Amino acid sequence: MKKISFFAALLLCLCSFSCKKNRGIPLDESEPLALAPDVSWAVVIDPYAAFRKNCDWSAEVTGHCRKADVLLVEGKQISPDGIWYRFTDGWLPDSSVYVYANRLRAQNVADGLK
Repeated sequence: MKKISFFAALLLCLCSFSCKKNRGIPLDESEPLALAPDVSWAVVIDPYAAFRKNCDWSAEVTGHCRKADVLLVEGKQISPDGIWYRFTDGWLPDSSVYVYANRLRAQNVADGLK
């Protein structure tokens, strides 16, 4: 009888811990394109990267970014120098970024790079 009482008490304790309501995951709506299916996001992996005016290493520098920056991909082009991605400030080569299907995944990777 003591064993049954002990197991009943143990089962009751386990149920009280595991039966809590699921609070859900809050959705950050600050970036409307964060989960859009046809939009890609990039994470800069170089300590510093220079945006280029065109898809060419010798093209004019139009800006800079840093490691772990998360950027919205606006275009993609294959050139003799490789694959390049277009962003608001210019072009970056694929060797400078990792590209992801949504902003949340890109932000998680960026947080790990910091």
